[in-house]
Amino acid sequence: MEDIIKQIKNNPLFNNMNEDEIKLVLQCGNATFNSFKDNQILFEKDQKVKKLGIVIEGVLNLVSQKYNGNRVIVTTLEKNDLFGEALIYASGGSSPYDLVSSGKSKALLIPYKIFSNMCSNNCSYHAQLIKNMLTILSDKIIMLNNKMSILNAETLKGRIAVYLLSLQKNSNAMIFNLPMNRQELAEFLNVKRPSLSRELSNMQKGNIIEVYRSSVKILDMDKLRELAD
Repeated sequence: MEDIIKQIKNNPLFNNMNEDEIKLVLQCGNATFNSFKDNQILFEKDQKVKKLGIVIEGVLNLVSQKYNGNRVIVTTLEKNDLFGEALIYASGGSSPYDLVSSGKSKALLIPYKIFSNMCSNNCSYHAQLIKNMLTILSDKIIMLNNKMSILNAETLKGRIAVYLLSLQKNSNAMIFNLPMNRQELAEFLNVKRPSLSRELSNMQKGNIIEVYRSSVKILDMDKLRELAD
């Protein structure tokens, strides 16, 4: 558990908590460490979610299944990302998505009850944990609003532009890596992969961006912003 704590101590869930306090709160909450195979489902649509998780290794995808069978990646989760934090408090108590492992992965799972009640010792680090959770939920609302701004773009080029601008802002660099592969990005943007590849190629020909494997370089910021409007 000590090795895991060293990996997750900088997670926002444990802000203003030291390693000893994190260890105690995980023990108090009966947290467990789990491994998952490629394409293994951690929880399915309509399943009740009673545990919050933290990705320790690998990648997990929140996937929306359409009635026609198409899959749309809502969010890609990587090392030290949280999942289930909003679902454990949902009034319906069930997930609108599937959570699927992309490749082998590992996660720390924490039962939700620790975030709902103070322990009998009324310890300060438990109160800090709950405060951190409230901050995370507020930030999640902002993130979802940002995704809506991407999907609300009128054209595929517009969606790509908004998405790339958000990555550029987060990295504060003109060269950055895409956190998803081409298929996952297509599903995230709710388009077919060939359409995505064609538009990325057109944006390269227009000297707006340069793409090499998972790396993107912004060549013309003004033009990219124009596409995003």
